[in-house]
Amino acid sequence: MNSRLIHAVSMSVLVFLAAAPAASQVVFTDITEQAGVALTGLLIESVAWGDYDNDGDEDLYLTGDGTNRLFRNDGGGEFTDVTDTARVGNSRFSVGTAFGDLDNDGDLDLYVVNFDVGPDVLYRNDGPVGPGGSYRFTDITGTAGTTLERSSRGMTFVDYDRDGLLDIFVLAIGPNILYHNEGGLRFRNVAAALGVDQDDQGVGVVALDLDDNGWPDLFTGNRSGNPSNLYLNHGGEFEDIASSAGITARGLGMGVAAFDADNDLDFDLYWTSWPEVANALYENQGGLEFDNVAQASGTDDPLGWGISVNAGDVDLDGWQDFFVTNGFSSSSAPNVLFLNDRDGSFSDTTEAIGGGDFDGRGVAFADFDSDGDLDLVVTADAGQATRLWRNDSATGNHWLGLRLRGTESNASAIGARVVVKTAAGAMVQEVSGGAGRGSQNSLPLEFGLGSATLVEELVVRWPKGTVQTFRNVAVDQYLELTEPFAATRRGGGRRVPRGAE
Repeated sequence: MNSRLIHAVSMSVLVFLAAAPAASQVVFTDITEQAGVALTGLLIESVAWGDYDNDGDEDLYLTGDGTNRLFRNDGGGEFTDVTDTARVGNSRFSVGTAFGDLDNDGDLDLYVVNFDVGPDVLYRNDGPVGPGGSYRFTDITGTAGTTLERSSRGMTFVDYDRDGLLDIFVLAIGPNILYHNEGGLRFRNVAAALGVDQDDQGVGVVALDLDDNGWPDLFTGNRSGNPSNLYLNHGGEFEDIASSAGITARGLGMGVAAFDADNDLDFDLYWTSWPEVANALYENQGGLEFDNVAQASGTDDPLGWGISVNAGDVDLDGWQDFFVTNGFSSSSAPNVLFLNDRDGSFSDTTEAIGGGDFDGRGVAFADFDSDGDLDLVVTADAGQATRLWRNDSATGNHWLGLRLRGTESNASAIGARVVVKTAAGAMVQEVSGGAGRGSQNSLPLEFGLGSATLVEELVVRWPKGTVQTFRNVAVDQYLELTEPFAATRRGGGRRVPRGAE
């Protein structure tokens, strides 16, 4: 089955039909103090989730104006600050970060975007080292060649040329940077050669396969008054199609996200901005055309000073919700959690976290306690603590979690596209290398299934193009899926995960 057939088969399935969800079903518990991740008194700009120590749960990295902090997830809602042991305490003004396995050795490396002039930082994960086997990192910025001295704003990991190695796209004050991964943890800036070196003061960036052709595209949020860039990937080279696609809002743009807001199996785009321009929700009309439906959907948030955004299905009903952080100005509207009403509109359900009236910055979702629902972390300005909310929603809905590992593709499987089909409908997600404003959801994918008790079909398209299909998959579990090697594919074999046939 090729990539086009994935879309064609999935589009034949009716989308979910259900009454609007009750916001009261969504309940989050603030466990910041218990977890020990408050960091009051520091401006924390961005956040990334990643299982850096390969123990099966998601750890937390926070960056800001001061020493960045790495918190190891110890289970039970408790985290330990391991910054010094892990050697990732970059102390420059950092506004973006992400985890990804850049050398395909089985553990997650870490990239940090620095806002003050100077190079970003690339940390290689050295795995367990020394007595006790603590995981440690080494700053390899110099030897890696990621040394351009610009004031960086945001970043994402993306294997833009599908060679099985993660590349690094960085937005900066000055021309954008696209570090091509040459192998051996060495990188070369190819932005100018590929047509993505615009100087539009981009802040947020997200990679997605916009036209479902197997090649990851790029969407940026620019704060220069220029429109966003929407770079379409033509086999490893890019064309900015923002204008012809209808991506036309101009302003002090910030964070961006890509998710399927309406369950039609293509990706819609969200863009946050500072007043006087409202946020935009670009609905994908197909044919590389978009329509801004933010006002009609109730998501334009015209009084918010939008900074970051990330999406996730918080009530497991099969429809993507999203969180927008607002901050910087005391005149800003509060942060807001938008719950998908499943009819083209969204409801403000920020009450589920006890209110959002604080100076928010970064936001990211992860199932840090491995119970199937998405938890939430939001960072904040100095004097206002970073907040970690555990999702305690008792909706009764089912779910499926996927942990993907590439073999011929990049080991983190960033860029993998997954379609899940149940009797009620179909959904699509991709493994992301970062979104919002320099923040990253966890790499595993969590699909809410509503009342469905069986996944009829699960289709994975790996970044290198291999397609796997599994049928009759049990719900309420995590599956570990590994990309088959070419020899396995030629021999007709396939690996079947537990709970699938």
